[in-house]
Amino acid sequence: MKTSKITKKDVILMVIITLVYAIVSFINLGSNTNPQTFWKTENVGDSITFKIEQGDTNVTKIRYYTGVDFGDYSLYVSYNGENYSDPLTIETEKVFAWNDFNLTGNFEYIKIVGEKQGIYLGEIAVYDDEGNILKLTPISENSNLVLDEQNTVPEEISYLNSTYFDEIYFARTAYEHQHNLPIYEWTHPPLGKLLMAVPMLFMGMTPFAYRLMGNIAGILMIPTIYIFAKMLFKESKYGVLAAIIMAADGMHFVQTRLGTADGFLVLFIILEYLFMYKYIISEDKTLRKKLLYLFFSGLFMGLAIATKWSGVFAGIGLALVFFVNIAINIFVKKKKWNKEDTITILSCFGFFVFVPIVIYLLSYIPYYIVENAYIKDLKTFIEWQQQMYNYHHNLVATHPYSSMWYTWPITKQSILYWVGTTSNGAITRIALLGNPAIWWFSIPCIIYTVIATIKTRDFKYLFILIPIFSMMASYVGISRIMFLYHYFPILPFVMLTIVAFAKWICDKTKSDVFIYIFVAVIVIVFIRFYPIYSGFPTSAEYIKELQWLKTWIW
Repeated sequence: MKTSKITKKDVILMVIITLVYAIVSFINLGSNTNPQTFWKTENVGDSITFKIEQGDTNVTKIRYYTGVDFGDYSLYVSYNGENYSDPLTIETEKVFAWNDFNLTGNFEYIKIVGEKQGIYLGEIAVYDDEGNILKLTPISENSNLVLDEQNTVPEEISYLNSTYFDEIYFARTAYEHQHNLPIYEWTHPPLGKLLMAVPMLFMGMTPFAYRLMGNIAGILMIPTIYIFAKMLFKESKYGVLAAIIMAADGMHFVQTRLGTADGFLVLFIILEYLFMYKYIISEDKTLRKKLLYLFFSGLFMGLAIATKWSGVFAGIGLALVFFVNIAINIFVKKKKWNKEDTITILSCFGFFVFVPIVIYLLSYIPYYIVENAYIKDLKTFIEWQQQMYNYHHNLVATHPYSSMWYTWPITKQSILYWVGTTSNGAITRIALLGNPAIWWFSIPCIIYTVIATIKTRDFKYLFILIPIFSMMASYVGISRIMFLYHYFPILPFVMLTIVAFAKWICDKTKSDVFIYIFVAVIVIVFIRFYPIYSGFPTSAEYIKELQWLKTWIW
């Protein structure tokens, strides 16, 4: 018997798929041993000095770790600790990242001078010509702050121990929230960065810690999309298909393992629509149960908006779904308006207006309590929101990885997140790219879902399409540069169109062969592109073979 209810069988299947994905997602997620203490320059010209214990030694490089703010340093060397060389400039451009500075020569003393106030240095290591780390003795005050965690110095610099792509904004700001520092990334609401900061309270400022919550969000999306598909299509096999599609997609894998807020946004959007659909199909439930579904829908809508403003566009689609359902009930099903409907509408003002506003306001508490608070009252809060709007609206910039919204479904333009080379010459890359087998096949599936909506007048097809077109339409008139990851919140609903098409094929053929073939193909393609998705070391030849389109840059 077909049912939308989650059975014991569904729980077992969800656990298996989610567990397999979770294991893969945690492989090389990030290091949990980075420096936690920093030397901060209180004034321009502050310095720290060291002596190389091995004496007059041939030095080849200095490896150093930056903190929450960066700037240039001047480096001086000396044979006797009195007469220093002319300065060399160490330029830093990333926060919470390891860097190498090539320095060749024989000397015993090193002095580092900060050329900017308020910059942070976490740890340094000096290497000889055989690649050995030399023992340093702190000479000046505060020098010990960059020598007290030598066990954290990595053998190789990689994404495992350093920030990459937008982590330099989001992870940094999560750290600033945690330490009550001035906020750097203010162009998005705070909730996502606050969630990122939670593991950092217990694990410190490490890549594993600031990527953990986003990865958990990506893991939770797997059973969530399973439940969603099972509710829509009333058979476990379609829940399995939806979960595997999401688990095998490159964008889902890459974007949720990155220390940004996108994973939270997408999870909250899926959940707000899931609870809205539970409300729509709950005709036999009590009013209290129906209102509970709507409350959770509004709750997750509020969480999405407090993470990124693109949650508003998903909310517009959610409102459209709600009112279209009312129109169908009145004009198609000829249901009479009653007291329960009035209570529902009045409750929605609380669930979808009051609750999101409260969540949004609460997410800004760190802006009130920070030293020299940015926001002091309602007036300054509104002014802050206006600044955020002006930033996005007036942004004038170009970027080689930007792309127009109509190119996203074919994953035309990749985004290169990380570039590296291992000590043995292997190539490491992380690029944002959808699974081609999923994305390209989704295009006819979206068309099918449109046709099925018109032909069958089944509301579930329209329910899938509304968030796709409402969120996509929000990008049509935007003139600022956009990127492939803006498609991420739309992607789960696109995946559901594939499930809808698969159901049609299975019903027509009275066979599940199509599902088996499709799952095999997308899993094979995911494995094929895994080095690009994960940063797994590989050869330049292998990387080249994966460039199916010239616009896939890595």
